[in-house]
Amino acid sequence: MFGFKLLLLLLWQLFYLSSARPAIENHSTRLLERHGVKRVDFRLASQEEGLYYTELDTAMRDILLQVRNLSQQSVLTQFDWIRARNVEAGRMQLPVLQSARFPCDLSAGRSPAIPNDVRQLRPGDIDIVATCGDSSNSGTGILGLGELDAYVEYRGYAYTGGGFETWRTALTLPNILKLYNPGLYGYAAGHSLGADVNVSRFNLAEPMLNIQDLPFQAHVLVERFRRDPRVNLREHWKLLSIQVGANDLCSELCHAPSPEHFLRVVARQLHETFRILKEHVPRLLINFIVHPDIDELLSLLARIPPKCAQRMPYFCSCYNSYNNRTLYDAAKRFLHLQLSIAALPEFRSADFAIVTHGILRNISSLWSEQRFMDRHFFANDCIHYSQLGHAVLAKQLWNNMVGQADLTSVEEWRKPFKHFQCPTLSSPYLRTESDVF
Repeated sequence: MFGFKLLLLLLWQLFYLSSARPAIENHSTRLLERHGVKRVDFRLASQEEGLYYTELDTAMRDILLQVRNLSQQSVLTQFDWIRARNVEAGRMQLPVLQSARFPCDLSAGRSPAIPNDVRQLRPGDIDIVATCGDSSNSGTGILGLGELDAYVEYRGYAYTGGGFETWRTALTLPNILKLYNPGLYGYAAGHSLGADVNVSRFNLAEPMLNIQDLPFQAHVLVERFRRDPRVNLREHWKLLSIQVGANDLCSELCHAPSPEHFLRVVARQLHETFRILKEHVPRLLINFIVHPDIDELLSLLARIPPKCAQRMPYFCSCYNSYNNRTLYDAAKRFLHLQLSIAALPEFRSADFAIVTHGILRNISSLWSEQRFMDRHFFANDCIHYSQLGHAVLAKQLWNNMVGQADLTSVEEWRKPFKHFQCPTLSSPYLRTESDVF
């Protein structure tokens, strides 16, 4: 039945394309134009430097959304069975007994009065949580068992922006923050596409997203904030987690007109993203989770099991291109470019801060068992993290927010509740200083 519905949707889209209807000016089109993405006629020849979309993108957008949603809803009808299979495979965190207490003292988690300075922000002072970025944040494939559900978005389990279940069965940053502030809002309440605002809320992450797409996400986030009556834009403290960059290295850099062109676009779009957020979102703390150095990424990909390695040209088409010294050097500069933009003085004020987190450093050794990656921490596709992997990342991000994550002990790092750090009476505030790389 699913295949039949998909066929009907594709046939309908072919008819739509052949009818040559005039383009419709919609909200997305206006947002794209606002941050400099131009509409052009489709042709195979390369465009001059810039950001573009064509009538093919416009026409296919709705059909792809319908196909994704149909796949999402079809798979989620079997959620309990899928979850049970992941438990059997050891890809879910072990549940914490109801008799066990949360590792931290929650009594001093919220300030007596709303702080005016981001440097005096406690975990319980966060009222709104939001997420931008790629498939790591949208929860893509977390419980995936095969090809059909490999791209289903288990958004409620995403470590940065998922709030499904509780910390006892799904450790995520929002599920931790909910303990300090039960009124926390903005996390994904379940598993859905980002377009389903009633479920995804302020988790806007999208699969295959690149840094050049971030300004668009920033515009959408600002509008969702403004339209939601539960958000007091001026008074509420907001925490935004951004993780992006893997797709830039795996799918963009080697296909760009030149490495310099790629780096210019990244610099412009990342700066524009932070500018939009600082200009339109007061009282904002940003977790900027950067991907590791290119050497770490290549080392991790080299440990992918043989059954997944054959997919490498699909999910990381640039993998073999880094033998080219020019591309390799550009990938090295890519990391430092992100760090330098996030550290600009213009993005630091009493009510705005960007904290760069290096929790993904050493991933090739920490996620590995002997010479191959440990499959318990990865979904069936070998690319995305499992729920257990997301739980470990949630702990690491939390530790880095309240102290500084210790990556020296592999065994402690790999267990969700080992070496779990907490705010203290002498150090109750969230960090506002970035990691040193």
